[in-house]
Order: sequence, then C-alpha cells, then structure tokens
Amino acid sequence: MARIQQVGIYEDIRVIQRILETDGCIIIKGILSEQQVLRLSQELKPHFDETDSCHGDFYGYKTKRLSSLLVKSRQSWSMVAHNTVLNIMDHFLLRSCEQYQLHLTQAIRIGPGEFRQPLHRDDVMFPFDHEGTEAMVNCMWAVDDFTNENGATLVVPGSHKWPRDRSACNHEIIPAVMKAGSVLIWLGSLLHAGGTNNSAGSRTGVVVSYCLGWLRQAENSYLAIPQDTARALPEKLQRLIGYFVHAPNLGCIEGHDPILLLQGENIKNRGFKEFLPEAVKPLLQEHRKLMQAG
Repeated sequence: MARIQQVGIYEDIRVIQRILETDGCIIIKGILSEQQVLRLSQELKPHFDETDSCHGDFYGYKTKRLSSLLVKSRQSWSMVAHNTVLNIMDHFLLRSCEQYQLHLTQAIRIGPGEFRQPLHRDDVMFPFDHEGTEAMVNCMWAVDDFTNENGATLVVPGSHKWPRDRSACNHEIIPAVMKAGSVLIWLGSLLHAGGTNNSAGSRTGVVVSYCLGWLRQAENSYLAIPQDTARALPEKLQRLIGYFVHAPNLGCIEGHDPILLLQGENIKNRGFKEFLPEAVKPLLQEHRKLMQAG
C-alpha cells in the first residue's frame, strides 16, 4: 500500500530530495516549534474571523482562504524563506530557471462538513507541454493537526510519474496525517486534493508555493504587498516575491533590476543594463568583435 514518507527536520537534504524524486511528496515533522505555530495561528485569526467562506465547486462552500500572508503574518516570513524548503526548491526548480519565485501564499481553513476536492495537479495552470520539468513545488504547513477526520490533504504518491490521463484508485489516495508544525511538500505534477472534513472543528493549513522564475505567479505580489512592506523584507524575500530580473531581461524597470527601487536608488535616465544568459554573452562578444573588424 502506498504511503507518505515522513522524516525529521535534521534529515539529510539529499535523502529528502530522493524521496521527492521517487514519491513526489514527503512530510517533514516538527519544522515549526509550538511557539511558532501559536504565533502563526494568532496572526491569522483576526483575518479568518473577518473573511467569508469561499463560494465555488473547487474552492468549496465551507472553506475560508486568505492570501497576501507576508502582509498578514510576520511568522510567514521565516516559513517562505526556510533554508530546508529553499534547498528543495533549488534542487527541483533551478534545473529550468536561473531564479525561482514565490508563486502564492494562502492560508486555508476547511470547515466542518466540507467535501473533498477533486484530485488535480496544480501545474495544469501553466498551459504548455512541460512533461519531465517541474514548473512548481508546493508546501502545506500544518497549523492544526491534520487527521483523517478533519480534511487532511490527500495525495497520490508516485502520480507525478503517471500518464496524465491515468486516474487514481481509492487505495492509492493517501491522507497527509501530520502534527501541527509539520510540512507536507509535494511536486506540482502530483495528484492531490483537499480532504473531506467529517469532524466538528475546522482544519487550518498554510500553502506556500514556488514556481519557475519566468512563469506568471498565481498571486500578484507586486500589488498584494505594498512597497513600504516590501522594503522591510529581507533581500532574500524581496527577490522571492519577484523583485529580480530573470535572463533574458524579464522583469526590468527602466532597464534595471527592480530591487534597486526598494533600495531607494534613482534609476531614471540611467543607461539600460543587460541581463542575459551566460551562454549568450560570449556569442555576443564574438559578434561585436566581427563587427568591429569590419
């Protein structure tokens, strides 16, 4: 029977990467302390209290969702930039881009009586053929204990290697049962779904997703995060939310790296700077020499 492998926070990163390559998912236990989980829960509570339930057949009718978490929760900063998580993103995403980016942040509270989502792959939002290339990787941070009864995320281990038209049998669908403070990580090509909540209480988790740096982000961080807030973020987070240029010349402002704006530099009227792939630079240099030689 399929299962979700679980490891501790101090597991060798190469072991974690191998499990993800094979299974497409893994649970890392105890990645957040009780104090960090409590702080996260307290920071999200007033926003959940003020937010209506979703109204849709995919998002559900008894589920609440919050976005823009870097604005709403200071605890989320360290989660988005967690070294273990970013080492995993380096391994899977830097194969296909020079720099990856934050795809979205979302807190999800599944209420009692909510139905299971249909199984789906998140990477279908990118409508181009990228079989064999991971376009995105997801993390579900458990704010509450995830149980069979309260709507634990469902995953289908190994389904990232399946033909896209293959359906999962019931015995292949596994609930990500885990304690609060754990994180479920799964590849964007893996079949998964939010589970049915048959309990009397809600289940809260925080999704943080990352995608290739040349793709459109699901969450528009440039509008979701005011520039004053973005300036207060560590530079690593500033670049993750999109303040960078991906070669060739994707994401410039006035021909320069947008992070210069956050750093207070005046880039108006400066000559444009090139942001090109390393492989292209010698070809352009050779071309220029030929032109100069006449």
